[in-house]
Amino acid sequence: MIKDTSAQDKQIAKKRTIKKPVLALLAVGITLGGLTSAWPSINTILSAEQTVSREQVRLATVVKGGISEDIRVEGRTLAANNPDLYAIASGTVTLNVKPGDAIKAGQALLSIDSPELTNRLLQEEATFERLQTEVERQRISIKQQLLDTKQRMEMAKVDLEAAEREMARSKQSIEKQIISKLELEQSMVELKRAQLQERHAIDSLKLEQERLAFELKSSELSLTRQQHILEEVQRQVAALNIISPLSGIVGTVHVQQKQFVQRDAALISLVDLSELEVEAQIPEIYADNLGVGMAAEVIINQYQYHAKLVAISPEIEAGRVSARVRFDEQPSGLRQNQKVSTRIILSQKQDVLKVRRGAFVETGAGRFTYTVVGEQADQTPIQLGVKSISEVEIIEGLSEGQEIVISSLEPFNNKARVLLGK
Repeated sequence: MIKDTSAQDKQIAKKRTIKKPVLALLAVGITLGGLTSAWPSINTILSAEQTVSREQVRLATVVKGGISEDIRVEGRTLAANNPDLYAIASGTVTLNVKPGDAIKAGQALLSIDSPELTNRLLQEEATFERLQTEVERQRISIKQQLLDTKQRMEMAKVDLEAAEREMARSKQSIEKQIISKLELEQSMVELKRAQLQERHAIDSLKLEQERLAFELKSSELSLTRQQHILEEVQRQVAALNIISPLSGIVGTVHVQQKQFVQRDAALISLVDLSELEVEAQIPEIYADNLGVGMAAEVIINQYQYHAKLVAISPEIEAGRVSARVRFDEQPSGLRQNQKVSTRIILSQKQDVLKVRRGAFVETGAGRFTYTVVGEQADQTPIQLGVKSISEVEIIEGLSEGQEIVISSLEPFNNKARVLLGK
């Protein structure tokens, strides 16, 4: 008899199962919980009109502090003392230097051989000597004339004394009746004549002295005038030897060796390298804001040098205003016509809201930007004030500590709300 397998069978206990309605409720609860916790992110995603990659934007925080309104322009170094020398007379040039030569003050640069001016010097010297001789001759003549006049005055005085003595004798004789009354009257007439002659001789001497002094003074003035003319011609002849007024280098030589030049022709230009300035070309939109004495900074080989604005051209050429900037302390190693970058400070403010400058100033026309909170960027109207090279002032629309987009706003397409994605 074959045995069955009933002895091997085991009783299996029934598992407890959860009913389908309970599972459904649990699933709904878990879903609602997830939705509740993720609702802010979901709301941001749903409300955003566009998504922009965070890598495309640059952010900056609004802070409070000082700001300077400035402009940066290009310029070139020029010698503050850069004279051009000109020919004082026509003649043949003899050069002693070449362009680029180092020179010292008082060094002979060139000379001009001017026969015309040399001949004029000889003529003026001869005229001066002639007038000088005439003045000396006139002084001798004056002495002679004064001597003659004085002699006549003294003779008149002698005649007067003789007439007075004769008059005294006549009075004594008339008392003793030695002479007649007619002879007494004759003596009186002679006395009056002698007195009149003496008085006229004295007056004549004074008048002669005045006349001769006047004539001598006139001649001396002519001599003085001729002396001034001679000194001027001598100065011009001496100026034919061109002497350097400064220490520096020779710039441009405008003439050739042994070239004949006309009067007032440009000969040579000099450069004083001990004091260089910067000639900056500033856009005319800033012309009304410029003022002499404004602070400036000159950037040379990544180094900044303090300077100030010392001159502004009254003319506008090609939409730009030329200005001169002078260093507070001369940098070493500068060269003529070296290109430099110049920062001119137009105004300064303290304790204002500011943020780093970026492309948002131009792309947002300075009227709006985007404030960033988390991954959400909201368009925010703003009002900008002072703009510097690296910063801008925030007048209205933002507060300290806010984070904003400072890069170009073109990727945002003027949307009100944008999601910043990865």
